[in-house]
Amino acid sequence: MTPINLFDLTGKIALVTGGGGLLATEHAIALGSQGAKVVLADFNLDKCVAAAEALLGQGIEATAKYCDVTSKASWQQLTTDIVAEHGSIDVLINNAGFTNQSKSANFDSSFEEFPLEDWNAIMNVNLTGTFLGCQVTGKQMLLQGKGSIVNLASLYGVVSPNHNIYPGTGISQPVAYSVSKHGVVGLTKYIATLWAAKGVRVNSLTPGGIFNGHKGLFLERFQQLNPIGRMSDKTELRGAIVYLASDASSHVVGHNLIVDGGWTAW
Repeated sequence: MTPINLFDLTGKIALVTGGGGLLATEHAIALGSQGAKVVLADFNLDKCVAAAEALLGQGIEATAKYCDVTSKASWQQLTTDIVAEHGSIDVLINNAGFTNQSKSANFDSSFEEFPLEDWNAIMNVNLTGTFLGCQVTGKQMLLQGKGSIVNLASLYGVVSPNHNIYPGTGISQPVAYSVSKHGVVGLTKYIATLWAAKGVRVNSLTPGGIFNGHKGLFLERFQQLNPIGRMSDKTELRGAIVYLASDASSHVVGHNLIVDGGWTAW
């Protein structure tokens, strides 16, 4: 296999959860540009359909499906439907999650007042949803004897949030978010070592701060604290997604690939 062909995903079926969110479209463009057929899945089907239609307009083969990532039955139905239509699931990107773009009801509450209901909601989507995706769709990959799972972790699944950058910005990072993303990294390593010899590779991807219209005090503080001097553009995860999904990373198992501009390097 030539170096160029290492990244080829022609004919592969790639499932991306959180299909209506900020990064799912970027993941789909990355995978589709290498020949994969992409299935976007989201709890908000209308938003997911709109994202898939926009991708089709860019020449990316994409379809939309409903999935409640906190429901095992929903995962089972999704997996069954995709396999019935396409014959396999070769790549799973566990991308769904509560973030500052899609918050739980009390996402911005302080640690001292953080409601159990929000803790449970965030953990259910960010961590349990990833667990269920790995369990259900990963089981299909085991039957196939091959597959690649990429779990979206976070900068704050590697280090603690820098609490000093948030006061006065209107932005927060709640305890459940950080803990759930630490859990994603641990879950990834557990499953990766369990399935590596069976042909199913499991890795995680840690983005740094993704620019999404940020401004003012938060942006100034973040830029000063990041070695590269800026937040990440949403397109800058494309290479990492293709690498982890493709045979270019055939000997990469249980790795947390950090794309953060150097934030965790100091």
